[in-house]
Amino acid sequence: MKNKQLERELEERCTGYAREKGLVSVKLENVGMAGIPDRLIIGQGGKTLFIEFKTPNKSGRLSEEQKFWLKYLGGAGHVIDDFDDFIKLIDSVYRCI
Repeated sequence: MKNKQLERELEERCTGYAREKGLVSVKLENVGMAGIPDRLIIGQGGKTLFIEFKTPNKSGRLSEEQKFWLKYLGGAGHVIDDFDDFIKLIDSVYRCI
């Protein structure tokens, strides 16, 4: 349960950062589609990222369904297990903000 708590804290921290940058952060629901990423980040003009959050202590593993979605989403899909990596991703993708 502690790992889920750490993952949730990371997700909340990253979501806060994205919103501070003027981005929209949408929690995605698993509605019959196992493995769908946790969040959709949308920037002005529709530039999107799909983020799968994992426990910061590197213990989180991707399920086969999550691997499928990341491959399906290509460059828009990302796994984040570190706040600093999230900042780098956001700042590089949404340079104009």
